[in-house]
Amino acid sequence: MTGTVTTTKDNLPVSGVNVIVKGMHNGTNTDAKGAYKLAVPAEGGTLVFSAVGLETHEEVVGSRSTVDVALNPDVAQLNEVVVVGYGTLEKKNLTSSITSLKAKDLVPGVNGATIANALKGKVSSLVVQETASPNSATALQLRGMASVNTSREPLVVIDGMPGGDLRSVALEDIQSIDVLKDAAAGAIYGTRATGGVIVITTKKAQEGKMKISYIGEVIFKQDFGKPRVMNAEEYLKYKPGATNYGYDIDWWEEGMSKNPTSQRHVVNIQGGTATAKLYATAAYEDNRGVLSGDDRIDYSGRINGDFKLIDGWLEIGTHVAYRQANRDLSSPGVGTLLAVNPTRSPYDLTQWNPRNGLDDPNTIRDAELITNNQLDKWFRPDVALTLNIKPIKGLAYHHNVGFENRQSEFHYYAPSTTTVTEYQNVSGQGTAELRFQKENRLNTDGYFSYNNTLGDHSVNAAAGYSYYEFNGEMFGMKNYGFAVDGIKMWDIGSGINLNNPAVANKAEMQSSKQITQKLLAYFGRINYSFKDRYLLSGTFRREGSSKFAANKRWGNFWQVSGAWRLSQESFMQNIAAINDLKIRASYGVTGNEGFSADYAATMYGADSYYPLPNGNWAYSYGITQNINPDLGWEEKHEWNLGIDFVLFNSRLFGKLDLYTRNVVGLIYNVDVPQPPYVQAQMYKNIGTLKNNGWEFEIGGNVVSAGNWDYTMKANVSHNVTKIGSLWGNQTYYTGAYVGRAGDLHRIEENARVGSFWLYQYAGVDNEGRFIALDKDGNKIVPEVDGKNLEDKRYIGNYIPKAIIGWTHDLQYKNFSLGLTFTSWIKYDIYNAIEHEMGMQAGLPGGLRNQLLDAYTKNGAIQGQVLESDYFLQDGTFLKLQNFTLGYKLNTKKLLKIMESARFYLTGNNVFRITKYKGLNPEVDITGWEGGVEWASVYPQTRTFTLGMQLTF
Repeated sequence: MTGTVTTTKDNLPVSGVNVIVKGMHNGTNTDAKGAYKLAVPAEGGTLVFSAVGLETHEEVVGSRSTVDVALNPDVAQLNEVVVVGYGTLEKKNLTSSITSLKAKDLVPGVNGATIANALKGKVSSLVVQETASPNSATALQLRGMASVNTSREPLVVIDGMPGGDLRSVALEDIQSIDVLKDAAAGAIYGTRATGGVIVITTKKAQEGKMKISYIGEVIFKQDFGKPRVMNAEEYLKYKPGATNYGYDIDWWEEGMSKNPTSQRHVVNIQGGTATAKLYATAAYEDNRGVLSGDDRIDYSGRINGDFKLIDGWLEIGTHVAYRQANRDLSSPGVGTLLAVNPTRSPYDLTQWNPRNGLDDPNTIRDAELITNNQLDKWFRPDVALTLNIKPIKGLAYHHNVGFENRQSEFHYYAPSTTTVTEYQNVSGQGTAELRFQKENRLNTDGYFSYNNTLGDHSVNAAAGYSYYEFNGEMFGMKNYGFAVDGIKMWDIGSGINLNNPAVANKAEMQSSKQITQKLLAYFGRINYSFKDRYLLSGTFRREGSSKFAANKRWGNFWQVSGAWRLSQESFMQNIAAINDLKIRASYGVTGNEGFSADYAATMYGADSYYPLPNGNWAYSYGITQNINPDLGWEEKHEWNLGIDFVLFNSRLFGKLDLYTRNVVGLIYNVDVPQPPYVQAQMYKNIGTLKNNGWEFEIGGNVVSAGNWDYTMKANVSHNVTKIGSLWGNQTYYTGAYVGRAGDLHRIEENARVGSFWLYQYAGVDNEGRFIALDKDGNKIVPEVDGKNLEDKRYIGNYIPKAIIGWTHDLQYKNFSLGLTFTSWIKYDIYNAIEHEMGMQAGLPGGLRNQLLDAYTKNGAIQGQVLESDYFLQDGTFLKLQNFTLGYKLNTKKLLKIMESARFYLTGNNVFRITKYKGLNPEVDITGWEGGVEWASVYPQTRTFTLGMQLTF
């Protein structure tokens, strides 16, 4: 059998096309002229032609000896659907900056506190900040810092409901994640989209018979990279006044979990008919940290339903999700593990004085005795109704109602046998605390949509309203002095500190109810396309927030954007290398009101003590905060220019974005005079912030031949954020105070976010004291001459020059291998571990353990520690973030009831190359107080997951 393969677009021959006989293993590839030669069975059979960038084609041979075929370009990538505000668009019709991930892009088995761990390295300009703790909080930042004091993180939208929580959704339930980066993409969400938008869509059932699948994972963890503190011999050598208790204990190792093996189990059922489909998941996860007592057990479930009624006039989509996290927080203090005398044993209780809990706690023993846990619950039902108005093609009315309830319970009890109790309670008896918190979110949207093509004209539009409401309340209590430890916190009223005037630490009781937050918006969006060549988009949203006074309550947020698909022009048709080429431009305005709704109300509370006529004292009630009736929205104004390209029969694809963002009306808490104001500070719109950057994403189908497929994707981003102007009484902010020294950061007019505010190191004098340069360049000894803040200067910066993500996906027959690399290039880290523990005068308490460097590398430094660039180091690193090796077994030949089985091994936080001398160069780089590796660092963790997925 011979033949030639060409394309329908230009009728040119195509090399490298894979040609096989269907159902058989023999095959070949076309040569440079598009020709092929292949042996086929006598009865002919069917040939399958496949290649990257071209649609797969099957051709029945029959009695022919020559088969020539022309393959159509594969436009699946361009026709890929992307979720935008209140609708969807094909990728080719986008006019704004959006990065989309599908379920196959999310690496299974990476483990972590949330799904955010699976996003690392996948989305340009997205910074994911969290530790390896199962109970870690997650911080997200997109395209740099969006604000100073109000909300900075992207808005999370789950199945159309804004205000979602990443902790409430499981990785296996995600169908797609669309990251809306620029203001043009996010303006439809108005007030909460200043930091960008992350839209998560969960899976729907596929039509067909009911299927059941099971995922089981076992996760092995190991800590690495511990600080090099002194052992017993070194400790006694360099601290001759210390007590020798006769042991040699590595407290760090003793504080680690002896069995941090974790497990996950997920069961999914899905299927249905064309008019009724059901998707249901139940999951259990036992997630254990490498630090002892740092564990979490989750139970979760989800039911998604899709129904079509009344001959397709009515569609109903439902989502019900529940998640419960039981958190064990009774881990030893990392800073204490590093500082304890290594000659002392945590297991020899005769060596511990229970009345010295502040300076010398037995943190390992205390962690075993203390009850410190938290129970979090999420319950989230929603329903989406769609009325298809069939007489008018493409017209529909949508109404969505979503509710989310979050509850949290905190339980704490420190018995009388712990050493730390004495610091909190002079009675020598137990300490108990209970806290309960509840939050309710209600979201409802009603809008018309119109999506239709009339000749060369295509319109995708939506218009309607949105309402959001938030309520929260809490209650807490704390008491001391319990005669019996066994009951723990469940008889909190029996503590003797409740009504005992003889004790200093009184029992505490608190409760609060947050002022209801309400948002009401009216919006409209239109996307217009002419011949799929000229694209225009416009959005308008008028939104009111209850956080502002009546005269400032409403804001207008909008965007205009356009794109030109040059590849559709006649003068581009003969350029075979270009499949798609599009230029984009957009301008948009979004708002920010991310501060407590309590500020908008006149709040009264216990103000201060006043004497009564009988000689007793009593709390008075008074106004607890100032209200600024002229406080308005923070607004982000953003330009974005971009280019999208698909080249060489879809083998190469990518995009480039340039953006500049200006935030005006920055909200600061500034000093105000008393009187006339009753409090010393008040919110004001007093500043500006500017943000510039670029993003480049590129990918390629590098190999697609025979049984081999290899795809590579990379993204690079750069961002610079500066404070523009400040006015009013508050001219600067300081933060990131480091022990026994000073603040490491200051933001003021024209300051670049990320810059450290330090003394410039100039050596050490004969007495071992730091020498610095003053503002005029003269050498001074601040410990002798005094510390003058005017001598500090901006040095270094913790924002990387470039952040890189690089993914590889390789497939050979039923084997698959995925690799994700991440890198941060040229940025500075302030090594606070060395500052606090690597200097002889770094920590209070001269007999605490320290880094060995305090007496070797830094042995010549005897004086008070100075916050200076002596502790700045380059943090550049290259890291294998994760890998996953899998094998898919077609089990139908072995077991009829089982459709397939997949087995995989995933490694996370595998290895890193860096010259940084601290522990972990991936410090927090979000906000304006980052770039510091603190001594309370969570142990670095490497994980390996063995998993299997069985489908029946």
